[in-house]
Amino acid sequence: MTDIDREAIAKQCRLFQWEIWQRAGRTHNTIPHLLQLFRPEHAARVHGYEYEVAAGSLGVHGVGKDKYQVAGIVDPTNNLIKIAGNLPYEVIRFTASHELGHMVLHPGMTLHRDQPLSGESMSADKREREANYFAACFLAPEKLVRQAFEIRLRTGSLHLDDTVAFYLDGARMQDLLRSRTGSLEFARSVATAKSFGHGNTFKPLTEVFGMSPMAMAIRLEELGLVVNGRPVFT
Repeated sequence: MTDIDREAIAKQCRLFQWEIWQRAGRTHNTIPHLLQLFRPEHAARVHGYEYEVAAGSLGVHGVGKDKYQVAGIVDPTNNLIKIAGNLPYEVIRFTASHELGHMVLHPGMTLHRDQPLSGESMSADKREREANYFAACFLAPEKLVRQAFEIRLRTGSLHLDDTVAFYLDGARMQDLLRSRTGSLEFARSVATAKSFGHGNTFKPLTEVFGMSPMAMAIRLEELGLVVNGRPVFT
């Protein structure tokens, strides 16, 4: 499986977001304000695309074993992104951001349909993996994730040990400590945490960035923010 150029994709995503921020008059500087600015529907319209959310399904595509529910459509000829409205909030956001990824990374692409996407699975198709990574970068920009992480966890990165496991989930700390090496259990616990230590409560990262628990966990690992004794992917 050919790897993707994550650094180049992240750079293109930052440029895409910078253009949105610049057009807004550079007045948005807090995490909530920036994330409001970086909503997929707003980004599409700023860059000249119509953005529609259907009342329900977008139907099915393909035949036989290749048939799938259509969750998103990007139509460069008509400057249109259309998303099925019968999906969970996080799936709508990730699928829409994935379509933005196609728009930015794959100029010349013709009308394209996608299955429901949450950022939790790996596609065999390189262009789909590229669009997925763009979506993760768009919804959870590195700088903002690091800021939100440090505000909540009061550190720049978190290593799994007895104290951290207890602070995250005292009732299940042993399960967390016994989690399989290479699993995302620790990262998922951090992504969904509503508190860390006595009196330190907060809005979980999944809600801040509007991503599913596993997609947020993957993003935390990509950025090297959580470590539980295995290599950190950067």
